[in-house]
Amino acid sequence: MRKFLSLLNNRSGAVTIEFALTLCAFFFLVLFIAETARLSYISSVLDLAVSEAAKEAKNAPANNERVGTYRSRFEKRLITQGGLLWGFLTRENAVEINIGYAASITEMINTGGGDRFEKRPIARYQLKYRYKPMFFPFPSYWVSHVLNREVIFVQEYERSEFT
Repeated sequence: MRKFLSLLNNRSGAVTIEFALTLCAFFFLVLFIAETARLSYISSVLDLAVSEAAKEAKNAPANNERVGTYRSRFEKRLITQGGLLWGFLTRENAVEINIGYAASITEMINTGGGDRFEKRPIARYQLKYRYKPMFFPFPSYWVSHVLNREVIFVQEYERSEFT
């Protein structure tokens, strides 16, 4: 019993244990901040990239073989719009692109658009980014909803059918 009481009163090593616990908490806090910054950066880049890529795609004629289709122009611009850190902070094949074309707003609302773009002046450009945490686990169901971007534009070279 005496040895047990002497262990309870012994204070040597208490600072080491407190330091270790504090260091663990600090380490997790730093990882959480880094992951939050990464998520914010990817979200901001997606906003800008989708907007700019869709703007460029909608202004080009889709029938020009040298330029390509609306989809190819959108994908090309999306890749170049990401910035210097995009390749470092993202994974390959993490992006899913869907483009739907419709003849009217009602059709776009009801069906989400189809694959054919001829005589379909309204286009919905949708990008889904499958986010995978690098430093700290976020709930995947929360993040998957955050990183879904959609814009709807009137295709400039198809708009004569709209008016």
